[in-house]
Amino acid sequence: MPIVRDRETKETQALRGSTRAGSLPVAFVVSCVVIAALNLRPALTSTATMMTEVQASLDLSRAWIGVLTTMPVLCFGIFGPLAPFLSAMLGLERAIAVLLLGLAAGLALRGIPTGFALFGGTLIAGAAIGMVGVLLPVVIRRRFPAQLGPMTGFYTMVLSIGGASAAGLTPVLEGAWRSWPMALASWSILALAGGIMWATLASGETASSSTARLPRFSLLLRDRLAWSVTAFMGLQAGLAFIVLGWLPTLLRDRGLDVLDAGVVTSVSILAQTVTALLVPSLATRRVSPRLLILLVLMATCTGFLGLLYAPLASRVLWALVLGLGQGGLFGLALLFVSLRSPTAEVTAMLSGMSQSIGYLGASLCPFAVSVLRSSDDPFRGPAIMVVLITAACIWSGLRAAAPAYVLPHLKQG
Repeated sequence: MPIVRDRETKETQALRGSTRAGSLPVAFVVSCVVIAALNLRPALTSTATMMTEVQASLDLSRAWIGVLTTMPVLCFGIFGPLAPFLSAMLGLERAIAVLLLGLAAGLALRGIPTGFALFGGTLIAGAAIGMVGVLLPVVIRRRFPAQLGPMTGFYTMVLSIGGASAAGLTPVLEGAWRSWPMALASWSILALAGGIMWATLASGETASSSTARLPRFSLLLRDRLAWSVTAFMGLQAGLAFIVLGWLPTLLRDRGLDVLDAGVVTSVSILAQTVTALLVPSLATRRVSPRLLILLVLMATCTGFLGLLYAPLASRVLWALVLGLGQGGLFGLALLFVSLRSPTAEVTAMLSGMSQSIGYLGASLCPFAVSVLRSSDDPFRGPAIMVVLITAACIWSGLRAAAPAYVLPHLKQG
């Protein structure tokens, strides 16, 4: 995406932040992005692998389990729109530091073996993750404007690694601690380290709290392309959170034990790293984004159905297919937020809109699975749901791939 340097205003320079002499090394900035990305999925995937133990220990009904899996996604949607305004008050780096420390507190709270602590900690963690997830694409747009594709892919890859690590290691931690609350709370250490690193970044550079004026949110609500980007983000998130929230449980319904289900889930999430890294880069070069959308969505749907219905002996193959599809899918959703935004300010608002409204819709998906799997056939309902979401995601994704800008008049501003 071409960078027009001579049209950059002082306000936009403030949003992009300091990269002048005296700033911390670029490698440290990348490390901060890495540790923040690593923290955006363990709160979800760690709970998913312990769902059976949590339900039995706290004697939770299916409805309350549905609430537990839905709560983080719902928080993403509710709290995400607050992220640009928190950044405007505190500065981008300082806001992320505060949110990661809040995430650490929420995850640590889940170490208390009560329903109140589990749900309260999940609420705090979900709110923090929702806002950090909105702000990190702005960091990438601001600090790496000439490498949007590769950096978006790298960020998405690291995010997948974090999710896979939590899915695979949480059962191991539970065995070591002999306590599922302590296994869930262990991930607060990673969040605490992230908060400290981002606080260091914020203190070592010129604060970016003096941002350019954000565009009115109502303008985005009248933009058709913004709604296409939002729909694509929400629908792919619905698919992702069905997998993150329910795949281990569905695999255990098929007869796998907790460790095997966690390993299969980890394989799927780790496979995301390949396409998460490659697909955004390809989409910014010569490969048609529309072709990539079709390929990754077909892989996602096929892999999920294979895990539900194909022989269990082939489960690793279908986990790989599912992961390869979902890694590229999320990478494209994040990339469209940056590519369709004419300025960094619009990136912040479009990131907030797509992830807030999109995740509010996506939050219905894990809860719907909790209801649908209560029938005699626990797989039929989720399978039909995934097929329908895939079809809708193709429709919105092809529209979001159109080579145009959200609020195009701001490109001239």
